Amino acid sequence: MATESDLHADDAYPQSKVSQIREAARRLFLEHGYEITSMDSIAAEAGVSKRTVYSHFRNKEMLFIETMETMCERFGVAPHETNDPTAPPEKFLCSVGKLMLSKVMDPRLQAVMRTIIGELAAFPEMGSRFWSIGPGNMRIQVTEYLREQDAAGVLVVPDPPLSAGMFQGMVAGPQFMPMIFTGDPVWTVDDIDRIARTATAQFLATHRPKDG
Repeated sequence: MATESDLHADDAYPQSKVSQIREAARRLFLEHGYEITSMDSIAAEAGVSKRTVYSHFRNKEMLFIETMETMCERFGVAPHETNDPTAPPEKFLCSVGKLMLSKVMDPRLQAVMRTIIGELAAFPEMGSRFWSIGPGNMRIQVTEYLREQDAAGVLVVPDPPLSAGMFQGMVAGPQFMPMIFTGDPVWTVDDIDRIARTATAQFLATHRPKDG
């Protein structure tokens, strides 16, 4: 990954050049992937010389890793997006569902996911990073919430990690799978509330304590 000294290796070039390079790399990596994108094409897209690109980034691998790391951080679960763990199940799960769908339905995030999946063999750490700050982080939140609700007798959840994963699948699966394979969204952001509420209701219907 690029260090601060790498990014400022050649002070003859203003920092705006670095921003141009990063933005050009982001566009080309997301559109064409790692293999097809060359340092020459990044330089041309950024409107700088290849020498300028190499003065800030030692090689294409470094530039790709930094670019994807930045994108992963951008679309991870931010601190302000943490859901209230004291909320009742209907509110908590619906809120989680809406947050998941708002990300899955974002075309920019879809491009990032397709790129990471496409380059997973060469850059497995990128997939792990994206998972840990995004979907994996969300699953941990839901797992802990379900575990607490089970302990309190509010819900019956014998296997919280499994149930958390199933909830994610109920919410995002119908949109995510077609999008990954076809690139076409099944629903729009206008459907987020309806989908989240439906998934929440169906999930709770099987996890409520049974009378008697």
